[in-house]
Amino acid sequence: MTPSPGAKTIVRTMNNKAQRIKSQSSQNSRRFSLRSVLLWILLLLSAGLFLALAALPVGRFASAAISVGVVAAAFVLGRFARRFWHARTLTVLLLAFVTFRYFFWRLTGTLPPVDDLVNFIPGVTLFAAEALSFVLFLTSLFVIIDPIAREPSEPTGDPALWPSVDVYIPSYNEEPELLETTLAAAVCIDYPRDKLRVYLLDDGGTDQKLAHSDPELAAAAKERRETLTALCERLHVTYMTRPRNEHAKAGNINHAFKKTSGDLVLILDADHVPTVGILKATVGFFQKDSGLFLVQTPHFFVNPDPVEYNLGTFERMPSENEMFYYSIQPGLDRWNGSFFCGSAAILRRAALEEVGGFSGDTVTEDCETALELHSRGWRSVYLPRPLIAGLQPETFDSFIAQRSRWTQGMIQLFLLKNPLFKRGLTVAQRLCYTSTMLYWFFWFWRPIFLLSPLCYALFGLEIYRINLPDFACFVIPHVFAAAFLSQFLHGRMRWPLFSELYEYLQSFHVSRAAIATLIRPRDPVFKVTAKGQSVEEDGFSPLATPFIVTTLLLGAGLAACAWRYYVFPEHRAAIVPVAVWCSLSFMLALGGLAVVFERRRVRRQERFTVDRAAVLTLDDGTSIDLTVADVSAGGVGLLVDPKWREAISRPDQTPILTITATETEAATTTGVRIYRVEMRNGELAVGTGFAPRDRQDIVEMARFVFGNSVGWDAFLDRKRVAAPTFFGGLLFFATRVVPRLGHVLLALPRAMRRILSFQAP
Repeated sequence: MTPSPGAKTIVRTMNNKAQRIKSQSSQNSRRFSLRSVLLWILLLLSAGLFLALAALPVGRFASAAISVGVVAAAFVLGRFARRFWHARTLTVLLLAFVTFRYFFWRLTGTLPPVDDLVNFIPGVTLFAAEALSFVLFLTSLFVIIDPIAREPSEPTGDPALWPSVDVYIPSYNEEPELLETTLAAAVCIDYPRDKLRVYLLDDGGTDQKLAHSDPELAAAAKERRETLTALCERLHVTYMTRPRNEHAKAGNINHAFKKTSGDLVLILDADHVPTVGILKATVGFFQKDSGLFLVQTPHFFVNPDPVEYNLGTFERMPSENEMFYYSIQPGLDRWNGSFFCGSAAILRRAALEEVGGFSGDTVTEDCETALELHSRGWRSVYLPRPLIAGLQPETFDSFIAQRSRWTQGMIQLFLLKNPLFKRGLTVAQRLCYTSTMLYWFFWFWRPIFLLSPLCYALFGLEIYRINLPDFACFVIPHVFAAAFLSQFLHGRMRWPLFSELYEYLQSFHVSRAAIATLIRPRDPVFKVTAKGQSVEEDGFSPLATPFIVTTLLLGAGLAACAWRYYVFPEHRAAIVPVAVWCSLSFMLALGGLAVVFERRRVRRQERFTVDRAAVLTLDDGTSIDLTVADVSAGGVGLLVDPKWREAISRPDQTPILTITATETEAATTTGVRIYRVEMRNGELAVGTGFAPRDRQDIVEMARFVFGNSVGWDAFLDRKRVAAPTFFGGLLFFATRVVPRLGHVLLALPRAMRRILSFQAP
């Protein structure tokens, strides 16, 4: 008698649990061995000695000499970090020592007296912000002290025995053209056809939406369902919707999860287009480890976010997300703490069945699901290889909406399922999740750090008791050590001032969502991030007001510092540190102003440089040899011999483009439309858009554009230019912010009139 699919699932789950229980028991026995206990004792004693040395009270000049010597030793030792792991660890500890020295000095020598409440309250608030960021600093060091650099793991054995894979592409309101690209690429994934099923999970055409009380919305939902159903039929993809829009993305995925049966599940956002090799690079991990629930890969983006676009950094500097995906996630992976990021990930069905599918108690269902599975002993892997290409928010307000949701979700998790008290997690996993969640409290400390110098500059409050010698002996060594440590750990993945700028830009607006979540942690609901928006003309974002006001306040603070320096010469030793602090804050505020003054951006597909031989066959049968110079999801740029200008420029043509095969890539053929013909550097540049004739053309072009991530690796590598260790922030400001300030200042008076008259933008 053949067992039912349900019985097979139960047996498979029980077998998996039995294997993992056995594995966990052996791990637990090792964890509590005598050797482990001795190691923890040694670690605690070493930490105690480290803290005692850091807290040792010595004079300011002796402390400065110690700090300078430690930084110099770390600088020399860091040269050997790539050859010796212990050299990396010692370098980090030496630089952390300087920060510990600063923090103990800060605690014991700079706080206002308790009986002076006017200074004490803001002073303690500033110290609390520093203390919270200091805790994040410590947990972050633990996370990234020894990152893992994994290589792809291809499936082995008979392909008939490889695990089956369901590809879920959840959608809500995305355009059919965008979905077509993602679906066509998913169909192209290189995997046995009988082992791969692709599903479009449409939450925009549910029964609930079709029955909406507004006839126009109901008609739009019906049209969407019909359009996407036809699209799925054309691409041989399964269209799936559900009765009601419940529990947002997690509910949508769980509905499909109950109706499918693949051994593994590949999750792709609607705008995350996969390479053909995404499964070949990841499925082998699951074959090797029966206790593995997740293989997460990076989110690679083909378009700049508002910060990168408005400052022109997208092709010149590493993006904001690179530090997370290529530095922090590999660090988390060392401690079995790498977590699900919502897309570009493969998960094991048996693990998800154990927890009832994807978690939905918070708006960050991805990290929540990983937390639940890690607490049950399942393991995760992070592969730092870009295997999808996605889209980022393109306007500042959609960027803030996305980050507000992330902030709400992480605060929800911290409050409702705090990893410090979550049963089943290892100590390392607790620290990893805590570090991740603590970061999302930046909205608290970043504005405080930025605006605190105004307390003295504008009101004469002494909330941070410091003079020039102390500033030189404690603060400057700490700043240099922190800058060197950041450069040492993140290298080419992050420029100085970039993290601070992103945090500042999010803080004012994200804080409202964060505080609301702290008050009512179960209230936030999932909101889809808008993509494909455009900025029709240069101008300040509707969310620019707090950044304009902050910049003006800091400008006034600098002027007040200059006035105080002139009028009160006896206080100059205290004024100079405040003026330096205020200047750095003002620089950051100007950077924020340059970002929220948005440049005109009409929606278009981002293009990547390529160099492929091709043949263009015109309607009359003429064949033209040419070169494909760049490619996007919407078309290709061609370089042609100028002698063919007249032939190519004939109107109403739909020529056939055949891209020549190489050793690693097959030939590709599709119809195109010619939109632009112009001379460029002695060659004829022809801009074309894809005009697919049938399903085969759609699939082939998806394979050509998104099939191979080699070009993406090269693109990322070109961007990863290391900044100067100690003056990278000034270089960033001079080259990216200053050139934008002329346009910003010209538009500022109009924005000020609008703010003063309380008008909407």
